[in-house]
Amino acid sequence: MPFLILKYQGKMIRQYALEYGYPLSIGRNEKNDVIIGNLAVSGFHARVEFREDSVVVSDLESKNGTYVNGKRVSKAVLGNGDELGVGKHQLLFSENRADVTFHETPLTALRAGSLDVTMALDMSDLKNGQQRSVKGLSKKPLPILVFKKGGRGRIELGNRYTRMGSARSNEVVVKGFLVGKRAATVVRRDDGYYLNHVSGLIKPRLNGVKVGKEPVKLSHGDTVTLGKSNLRFLSKVRMRKVDGENQPSNGEVPSASLA
Repeated sequence: MPFLILKYQGKMIRQYALEYGYPLSIGRNEKNDVIIGNLAVSGFHARVEFREDSVVVSDLESKNGTYVNGKRVSKAVLGNGDELGVGKHQLLFSENRADVTFHETPLTALRAGSLDVTMALDMSDLKNGQQRSVKGLSKKPLPILVFKKGGRGRIELGNRYTRMGSARSNEVVVKGFLVGKRAATVVRRDDGYYLNHVSGLIKPRLNGVKVGKEPVKLSHGDTVTLGKSNLRFLSKVRMRKVDGENQPSNGEVPSASLA
């Protein structure tokens, strides 16, 4: 099974499995499978999918274009090791799963009203394989979602959107026949994190109350329920050393972490 590995400034952020019959859409809009919350990325920027025995990337008429190994393309067949350029991010196409450490996503903070506007990008940096440094990134622990029921592990909320649903491309995979492929998202805004219902008959619940059309702000210790899965939102995570690695010190140490 091939994979797309999302990279920013040389750091690997997350990887996505590519399955036959299930295209991966790439863009800034939260309905995409690969969400890149950067103004240089169009709402629906590109799509990667199987075409017979090949894997093909198609540009979706994006403002800043899609690049393969530095060359702008409208459509191209991908080979092992090829690198897609989408805005200031890269997506490495690999025929095998990467066994590496993934890092927090240094996304640009976007205001809700700016999501429909794509910023024109100086593509000279992308063509030359260069990235500008991002200064002043916070190193404090990220808020997390911890599975209490219906799953295992913790999910760091480093992306602007953390997706929940039955599709394997979600950060939080929730099993259930009536759970939507993209049922809900946790959205990072300037003033905190919000739970939002996206699709499907099963709506998320916050502390037992269904989330309607309007996103609901999360507070430390809140319980998020979707289908048979139950998670706890922790915004105040203190770290301690466990076997040389950082782990939450508040007793919420999970048995596994999700990528």
